[in-house]
Parts: sequence; C-alpha cells; structure tokens
Amino acid sequence: MSNRKSYEPIDNRFAERVVITCRVRYAGEISTQPHQGEGLTKNLSVSGCKIISDSPVARGTLLTLTIALPDELPPLVVTSAHVVWVSGCQSSIRFMRLSEEQRKRIQSFIWKSISRDSLSDNRTRFRLV
Repeated sequence: MSNRKSYEPIDNRFAERVVITCRVRYAGEISTQPHQGEGLTKNLSVSGCKIISDSPVARGTLLTLTIALPDELPPLVVTSAHVVWVSGCQSSIRFMRLSEEQRKRIQSFIWKSISRDSLSDNRTRFRLV
C-alpha cells in the first residue's frame, strides 16, 4: 500500500472566507413554512457565509440575513441569501445578489480581518480560469 495522501477535491468557493463570529438574524419562507431565528456566523466571504443558528432552516430556502459586522456601521442586510447546505443547526449560505456597496463593505472587512491564522491550509488560494 502507498503512504501517499488521499486525493482532496479543490474547494469550489469563488472567494476567500475568513473565520469570523458575528451575530446574525434571518427570516425566510419556503412552502408557507416561515423560518426566523438568530445565530452566529462561523465564516464570511463576498459569496456567502456559514451560520450556526438556534433552529434549523431548510435547504433551498431564500433568506434575508441581518449581519452585525463588528465595524461600527449599521448591520448589513442581505435580502437574497440561499441556503445551499444544512447539517442540524449549521447552514451554508450563498449570497445571490449583493449591491456594489455591500460587496465593498464585506471585502474591506475581510481584508482588515484576514490573517495567516484565519486561512485554511486545505484549499486553493487561487484558480486559473
């Protein structure tokens, strides 16, 4: 048998995520079942975030997120956030539409928060397209 590392697929995210904990509120509806709750982000990028919430949400739900970034500005409101993965009370969220102002605010926050320790060593930092 070989002692080589097993193959790990390239991470399909299109933006770097940083580990950051912020308060988040969410609201949405799927098949007339309302989803509302609060939680914490575990990471954040301009393309989405991972949240741990007080109650589970359904995969496929379109949410409105209110994220309290610790940047002394009013909370960031993302009105088109799609739940793409769920495991218990953990969810991965993809931001479907961000205004240029929202994108710049998140990117600025990420660049100020980024450090070598906050990056995962298990993923590609760039990709050729």
